[in-house]
Amino acid sequence: MVGQNFPKAKIALCKCGSNNMTYGVRMEEFKNGWKATWAFPIKEKTAKNEGYDAVTLKGQLYSDENYPGCPYCGSKDFFICYECGGKLTCYHDGGDGRATCAWCHVTMDTMEYDGSGIMSGDDR
Repeated sequence: MVGQNFPKAKIALCKCGSNNMTYGVRMEEFKNGWKATWAFPIKEKTAKNEGYDAVTLKGQLYSDENYPGCPYCGSKDFFICYECGGKLTCYHDGGDGRATCAWCHVTMDTMEYDGSGIMSGDDR
């Protein structure tokens, strides 16, 4: 509708930690960061054509209470990999504090996210 104030939103790419399938996450600007509000399956080629592989987000990441999670496994949690430049992988906390990045396949300790930014992107 004309004249309505809509939140600033971007699409970030994420990969499923269970099956390495790519999906888009709609992120709305929220407080000092971004809030995940929706997720949908997408092919990497389509994501690249849409420019989603070049999205950078700075600030904290949150999940909206109605965020449906990963369209493949249902996880509502993200792992941000600093090894490959801040790409997102969904994950299920197994209680050991470790996760494997679905982009670069490095396993590392999870830690508190510092808000330094995430970068969508295609495989290396």
